[in-house]
Order: sequence, then C-alpha cells, then structure tokens
Amino acid sequence: MPVKKYLFVTNSLSSGGAERVVSILASLLAEKGYEVHLILYVRVENEYPISDKVKLHLLPKRKGENKIYYYMRKFSIMRKLVDEIRPDIIIPFLPDQVNHVYIASRFMNIPFIFTVRNNPFVYPESNLMRFVGKMVALLSTGIFLQTEEQADFFPKFVRKKIFVVPNPVSNALIECDYQRRESIEEIATFGRLNTQKNHRLLIQAFAKVYQTNQSVRLSLYGAGEEENILKELVNKLGIENAVSFKGRVANVADALMSTDLFVLSSNYEGMPNALMEAMAVGLPCISTDCPTGPKDLIQNMENGILIKSNDVDELASAIHYCVENPLFCQEAGRAAKEKVKEEFQVEMVIDKFIREINQIVKKNVSKGVFNVNY
Repeated sequence: MPVKKYLFVTNSLSSGGAERVVSILASLLAEKGYEVHLILYVRVENEYPISDKVKLHLLPKRKGENKIYYYMRKFSIMRKLVDEIRPDIIIPFLPDQVNHVYIASRFMNIPFIFTVRNNPFVYPESNLMRFVGKMVALLSTGIFLQTEEQADFFPKFVRKKIFVVPNPVSNALIECDYQRRESIEEIATFGRLNTQKNHRLLIQAFAKVYQTNQSVRLSLYGAGEEENILKELVNKLGIENAVSFKGRVANVADALMSTDLFVLSSNYEGMPNALMEAMAVGLPCISTDCPTGPKDLIQNMENGILIKSNDVDELASAIHYCVENPLFCQEAGRAAKEKVKEEFQVEMVIDKFIREINQIVKKNVSKGVFNVNY
C-alpha cells in the first residue's frame, strides 16, 4: 500500500521559500485525501495559506528555562507528537528542523526524509552544521533534493536513495494575465535582504544603468538584516529617488504584475522560488548563473538572461539590453511562462513527489528496514 499519512515539520509558514513549498505540498496532499500533519515551531502573522484539512501542531515556546532544559522539553514533546501521529513518513524542512526531528524520532521505526532547500555546499554557513547535516542525510531513508546539481554534495554510495523533485509554483501565478510592456521602467527583485541574495550587486548595476537612463526605477521587495546597509549604499550612489524598499508584501502576484523586469542577483540558491514565480507570471527575468537552480530554469537568451555571479558590469549590460529591447523581453516572458507551465505546475510536481516518496519507502520496506503495512 502507498504512503497515506504524511508528517511535515518546519519552523513557520512565513518568510521563506522552504516554508512556501511546505504550505503548497501539505495543502495539496490533504486536498487529495491524504492525512497530513504539520508541526510548527512558531505561528506568525501573514502566513502562507494552508488547507484547513492539514492538521497543525505547535511546539511550546521557551518559558525562561535554560536552553538545555528547553531543548530537552521540546524534543520530548516532539517525540510524543510523532508517536501519537504515527505517520508513514516524516519530512522535515530546513536544517535545524531536520536535525531536531531526526534526534526526536530515533528508534521509532518510521521512514525519515532528509530535505535540501538551499545550496548544500554553502548552506548552512557553519562547517559543523553542514557536516552534521551530511551525517543525518547518510542515515536517513531518503534524500529529497530540488536539483540534480545538489546531488554532487553527497558521496556516490548514497545516490541510490536520492530523489529530485523541483519546487511547485502556484497555479494562481501561472494564471495571471500579465500585460506585455512596450517599455521597461520598473525593475524589481523579491527576497530576503541578506548576503546570499547580494542586493548590493543589483543596486550597483542599477546605478550604472540609471546614469544613462533616468526613467528606470528599482523596487526591492523583502526585509532582512542588510536593509540599512543597502539603504546607505543607495544614498552613497545618489540614486535614492529611483530606488524603493517595499518590505514584505502579502500579495506577491499583484507586486509581480506591476513589474516590468525581474532580477535575481544571488550568490547561491537552492531552487529560487522568487525567480520561478516571476517566470510563472510571464515576466522577463535576469538571473546570476549561481549554484544551484537558475540554470535549470533559464535557457540563456531564450526565456531569460543568465549572467556571471557577482559581475556588476555584466548585470548592468543585461539590464540595459532589456531596457533597450522590449520586444525581446516580451518573447522571453512568454517563453518563461511556458517553461513553468510545462514543468513546474503544482499537480505535476505533487504527482512526482508522491511517486518518489512511495518508491523510496517501498525500497526500504522490501529490504526489511521498516515493519510497516506495505
């Protein structure tokens, strides 16, 4: 019999691409009739939508006790939850949650999936955390990746338990009726304002373009620890009248629909949801060819533009080319939308996800690793 009861674990349902993927996968599985549970560390405002058929469980907050006691209490409650739910599969998202749930669920005879939601070669930033993560991955039932490129992080002897399922894109974005632009004026990026996203590169490249074309504007959607640093850079470059910091937005579709050109300037990615969503709407897109993800989405000069990472002049040239060639942008946007429709629609991704999960669990059951009813 196939897997019928899923348990996902993540920190929250806000702010990041991993959380967004959890909300989509959990919701659609529940709507398809599977029993789906989701353990959250915290509830926050402006959460991603989640089906009311998903059974939510919230871990306790720290109540002044010392850190060691708090973690012991949290692991104990997490283990009790897992024991009560008795899922057919456990799928935690994000490094801390993966490690915590692995510890809490030991010796419970439940298949455990290690997930990768970013470039595993550089994330987490701590060498120790990456090493611990790799050890947990080696001991897991399966390793769930976003791209084939991520598999190179792991030893060849574990490749047989690796499976790749790309991120899904909401049908609401694919169904957006994006109006093609006769000119490119509003340039935007979406994502956390941190070092990984390298907004400094985008701001510096935009400043070069602005010198020769002062009709263009740059909007940065998102929040993060580098916001003040980026604002100082904008002021230093004298482009404060042309750059807007929009913060987080509740309705990403509306923000994308108001944009003429999307730019991703990241140093590294997992599989960039922001880029996928911009392509789904039909926006012309420029992205750094960073590991991992963008090269799986963009065919250079066909459905977008790929540039070298951390190259200000090349990014400025790419933006300038798009501003000067709106017809190219129209065609690239159409091709980008078709790419997402053909490969990353929710139904396609969820069907592949279900097949891969069933296959990896069945393979382990046939070896006698788990005593479950398959």
